Amino acid sequence: MKKKILAVVLFCIFALSLFALCACNKNDDDKLTVTWYDATGTTDVSKMPVLKTDKVEKGSKVSGYTPTKAGGYEFVDWFAVPSKGHRFDFSQPINEDTAIYGGFTKYQEDTRDFYLVGSGTSELLFGSNWGKVITDSYKLAKTQGANEYKITTDLIEGDEFQFAIDSDWHNQRGFGYLAQTALDDGTEVFSSNASPYSDAAKTTNIKVEHSGNYTLTLKTYPGDDYYETSAPNYTEETKETYNRGTYDTITWVRNGDVQNSVITITDFYIKGESITAWGDLYNPSTQMARNGSEYTLKVWLKQNDQFMFTSRVTKMENGESTVSVGSEYIKSNALDAASRAVVGGYTAAGGNMTALKSGEYTFSYNGTSKVLSVTFEEKAATAYDYYLDGDIGANGAWNAFVTSPDDYKLTETESGSGVYKITKQLEANKQIQIRACAAGEVPTTANTANNLYQFNYLTAAGDNFEAVDANNNNIKVKAAGNYDITIDSYSKIITIVSHIEGNDVFDIYIKGAGINNWEHGFNAQYRFVLSEDETTYEFELTVAEGTPVEFGFERHSKGETAGSGTWLGAGAMGTSGNANAQFTPDSGSNFKCSTAGTYKIVYDIATEKIDFYTVTD
Repeated sequence: MKKKILAVVLFCIFALSLFALCACNKNDDDKLTVTWYDATGTTDVSKMPVLKTDKVEKGSKVSGYTPTKAGGYEFVDWFAVPSKGHRFDFSQPINEDTAIYGGFTKYQEDTRDFYLVGSGTSELLFGSNWGKVITDSYKLAKTQGANEYKITTDLIEGDEFQFAIDSDWHNQRGFGYLAQTALDDGTEVFSSNASPYSDAAKTTNIKVEHSGNYTLTLKTYPGDDYYETSAPNYTEETKETYNRGTYDTITWVRNGDVQNSVITITDFYIKGESITAWGDLYNPSTQMARNGSEYTLKVWLKQNDQFMFTSRVTKMENGESTVSVGSEYIKSNALDAASRAVVGGYTAAGGNMTALKSGEYTFSYNGTSKVLSVTFEEKAATAYDYYLDGDIGANGAWNAFVTSPDDYKLTETESGSGVYKITKQLEANKQIQIRACAAGEVPTTANTANNLYQFNYLTAAGDNFEAVDANNNNIKVKAAGNYDITIDSYSKIITIVSHIEGNDVFDIYIKGAGINNWEHGFNAQYRFVLSEDETTYEFELTVAEGTPVEFGFERHSKGETAGSGTWLGAGAMGTSGNANAQFTPDSGSNFKCSTAGTYKIVYDIATEKIDFYTVTD
């Protein structure tokens, strides 16, 4: 009997153990696997050592830990992808089998200097001019004995910036390096058009969404930098443009509100007899580059061209800017003793300077001491070929000048003039610009990128053209038409005028009561016709019995489809028409007629007078 009871007990224990074992196996099958890899030096998962694996419940979270690695390695962080493109987010639940990639590095001292580069309305970024200004004010302070760089600065909404080691933006560190983009309360501080997890984000500008005073920290791991050798324009000479940091991060702290809300900055521009036709032209070709209180300009000048420098003042207050013509000028009395032999015109009272020879002049002006230094190199001007660009190619495509250069190349108006022209039919709302490359080169977007001429090179834009907007200086076409587009290769001044063929330069429309209710609507039925000998514009008007008319005329440039044009009223009445008496008003400035009949109205191009003639069968 005891043996039988013992057997039953043993059987029950065995059954319970088997059940527990099955239940345990079943529970493991329901769990998810988290695999922790050592991703140092590779993006190939098959070559990565496994540090450990964990079984976790679906919907649970895991916590990071700090592994060790022999050979002098230190642990950097955990990443979500093999490329280590972004950190792993441990705040998110695990809902599938997951791989987490650990990055290790060996310390290497970073000997580079990093600078804040960009543009905006805060003090530093406004002065940066997209990194053209590199001074100690823009330099990040490096922590001794660590690869950590810091800068504290005001940032205003709309500012855009990155970190780089020079004005060429080498070793860019942009939006993709940010460790976080918002405050703890969810307020968005920094943004970008690129996904933060894309490779492109590493070189995308960081846009400021929330103004304040910030301390920005860049942490670098130079031993783990790499180069995007697959980039289309990558060469050994350009490689630093494609330098990327595997582990580098940008962190930040908001210290409070903006500290300096009022900024005043003075810029200087050359103006002269030929170089600007004595006009104030504010563009990259005339502007002295500003670096703190130092200003420089390298420019080719013709012999005997007279010139000086004028100023423009920009005042920034709470992110809003006002620009005005400055009262400060750089004239001949600013020349140091050595420079008076390089350019002429020195007087103690100051006056225009003169280029003694044709060649390249380098001007250096100290805004504190008010001293101008000049050096000169006798050399011929660089010859360029000029091309029209814009959304004017097939189907509105840009860069048509690359595939069809002959169709978009400007030609010299006459040999040796230095003035280049192209005639193009332009549609309203299109954008254009002029690009240049060294004469004889096949034009590309790359070799014309540094010689780009836009709205700030255009004189007399009139009502037909404007800049696209405050952030886009392309020339926007407001009125469709056939235009002559020219650029002076010396001054770089762009001129755009309606293309003239003979005397067909106007469109003249009649408008008035009893005709079209004072609205011609640019309709061809109300438009004058150019005579065969191109000396007059003519229109035939019929006045019905008992229906008097009162009217005038609008004269527009050829092809215009907007605006009010030039009004031609009774003051333009001529003296030759045999029916002028029927149209002379008793008062006012409009033409009037109550006598039924058909009349030919003639506008004389030479005299700009209007006469009326009776039409007989």
